[in-house]
Amino acid sequence: MKTFLRHITLLISLCCIVNVHAEGFKCPMHENVLTLTYGGIWQNDEYLSPLLYSGQAISIQQEWWTSFLNNNPNNDWEHVGKVHVSAAITDNNRAILNRQYVLGVDGGWGAHYSFQRLIDVKGLNVFVGPYLHFDLMGRNITSYENKPYSMDLSANLRAHAGVSYTIHAPKTAYRFQYTIMTDLAGAMFAPDYWQSYYEMNQSLQGTIVGSSVHNRQTLMHELSIDLQFRRSTWRVGVRHEYLQYKANNLHFSREQVCLVIGTVFNHQLSKTAL
Repeated sequence: MKTFLRHITLLISLCCIVNVHAEGFKCPMHENVLTLTYGGIWQNDEYLSPLLYSGQAISIQQEWWTSFLNNNPNNDWEHVGKVHVSAAITDNNRAILNRQYVLGVDGGWGAHYSFQRLIDVKGLNVFVGPYLHFDLMGRNITSYENKPYSMDLSANLRAHAGVSYTIHAPKTAYRFQYTIMTDLAGAMFAPDYWQSYYEMNQSLQGTIVGSSVHNRQTLMHELSIDLQFRRSTWRVGVRHEYLQYKANNLHFSREQVCLVIGTVFNHQLSKTAL
């Protein structure tokens, strides 16, 4: 617990350093968001163990939002990229001294259509579009020697949507935002229960399977508020991620609920107001 708190303190300090140069969300043309999270994680990996493991997780994420055509005020298409790194320690109460160490990296790129001009309500925006997502989360279990490692590995096409509403006030602004993603189709890694990683090094046949909503269900959604001050803009919110998939007679699941804190800063590419 003390280690996690030290990490959180360090990441908050990093946000403070970056936020000195934040320009709020006055310019929608190129927006960067640096966030960190802290919360709970629950996971079940039947390749390693039939038991449910739970613990605490921290993560840091960098994302950017940019218009496709910066010089065209009538362009309604934008693209977004995200890179997310997470770490966790999980235990199971039924298995004494049985612990899993977790390290994950995921990210992606997507394009979406903004309905802000069509809606024509000041401060309100709705967007929808596709998103290409890559996910890798490795696990190491301390008590097993024959199968000490496992991982989630996938590449998927996602549906990405969101709604935001901005309230302007003298010398400040507040933006409420909700975003949601879910997997549609792709490919994922799924070993057989009796396969060792040594055997998989010889041949990956049968370990890469197609995925869609019939064997893989995901949900990632986040509710946040951006608070613009005179010299900085802060984001606070809550994020929920859920994943479950089945392949080769094995079941895998992962769920996280995290508090989010971060900073929003822009590259001044246009004087257009949000």
